[in-house]
Amino acid sequence: MSALNNAVRGLGIAALSTGIAMVGLAAVAPTASADTVLGTCTVVSSPNPEHATDCLGANLAGANLTGVNLAGANLSGANLLGANLSGANLTGANLSSANLGNSLLANANLGGANLTNAYLVSANLVDANLAGANMAGANLSGANVFGAKLKDALSVNLAGANENGAPIGGGSSSMPNGQPLFGSSVTGSANTSGIGTGTEGGAKEDPLQPLIGSAVTGSTNISGMGAGVPE
Repeated sequence: MSALNNAVRGLGIAALSTGIAMVGLAAVAPTASADTVLGTCTVVSSPNPEHATDCLGANLAGANLTGVNLAGANLSGANLLGANLSGANLTGANLSSANLGNSLLANANLGGANLTNAYLVSANLVDANLAGANMAGANLSGANVFGAKLKDALSVNLAGANENGAPIGGGSSSMPNGQPLFGSSVTGSANTSGIGTGTEGGAKEDPLQPLIGSAVTGSTNISGMGAGVPE
């Protein structure tokens, strides 16, 4: 009888040990990161070509999306007025007709993004990557594009843009190492009207200074470039 009791006791201990082990495994089991819901918009935590954020026309005004992965997101027509997208990954995102006025896009990756007819008035695009982005009809008036990368960007219109508060039309003296198209390859309709119209040390500026090392093709408006008059 004692042998039977010992056997039952042993089975109980074994079962208890197994239960403890299973509880331990459950405690350390990895959990999938949850998507983030912002109003009517669900931001996919780990986007891929088959499953990305789809927030067509969503109201995200003032939203904090710092460093968020929005690769391939559909934000067409979205209201992102004053939103913080600093360091966000927006590669290949659709931002056509989106309201990005006064938004923070410093260090954001907008490579290959669709920014056609986007409203970027007074947006902060410092050091943003816009390589290969389609910017046809985008309004960059008052936007800070200091250090922004525009290689292979399409139809860039920098009229009214500035670099760290200094109007681009103020001449190369206000843009040290930051000429808006320096070393860029811009195709489409590039409007650089008024760039380089200031003076430098009393001497007339090089009329093509902002385009050094650039390859600009298409319908290019360079009226007024380098029109500064010696003092």
